Amino acid sequence: MPTPSFDKVLLRVGTEWRESARLRFGVYLLLSIFWFYGILVLKDLAIAQRASWEEMELKIARARATAATADWSTRAQEMQAAVVDLETLLWREGSVGLSQASFEERISQSLSKSGVTLRSIRTSVASDGTGNAGQLGLIELRARVQTDFRAATLYPWLSATARKKFEKASTIFVESLIIRGASFGQPAMAEMELVGYAIKAAIGPGREETINPAAGVQK
Repeated sequence: MPTPSFDKVLLRVGTEWRESARLRFGVYLLLSIFWFYGILVLKDLAIAQRASWEEMELKIARARATAATADWSTRAQEMQAAVVDLETLLWREGSVGLSQASFEERISQSLSKSGVTLRSIRTSVASDGTGNAGQLGLIELRARVQTDFRAATLYPWLSATARKKFEKASTIFVESLIIRGASFGQPAMAEMELVGYAIKAAIGPGREETINPAAGVQK
């Protein structure tokens, strides 16, 4: 069967277009649907763009207002004062090893002064660069302490330890407390996890102390 030529196809389509009102109505209806859908899409896009611009203008207005009214020098001084206050809570004995020894000695002495019987104390330092302390350039000092439990002496010690945070001195933080009741003739016991933070001490140009949990402080 021979294929009709392009001119004949166009002539036939033109003839059907002129003679068929249904075809013309269908094409016009289809074009109207596409036109209406395009209008809706453009309207949604315009609304989204307008909301985006309004949000951007609001942010710019807030930034300009902040820049015009904020006293940045005063804020910088306040931040510097806050940093100084936080640094006073750190252990800085010249080296990490000395800070660890001072940390342990402070715990033992403060417990003794408060009348708390110390059973055992074991201190350690966190590995260099681990946890939040390592990210801030600090060394975490830890102590696991076991004492006899007497509410009349231990609770005042805990209260006094908490107050140290406001005295701008090297601070001991109580991370956990477990109280075990008396059993088999043994008095009640308290187990505590205590934490302090020390500043890394410089050894020389470009060198710092590093921590090995198994071997202690190395240079």
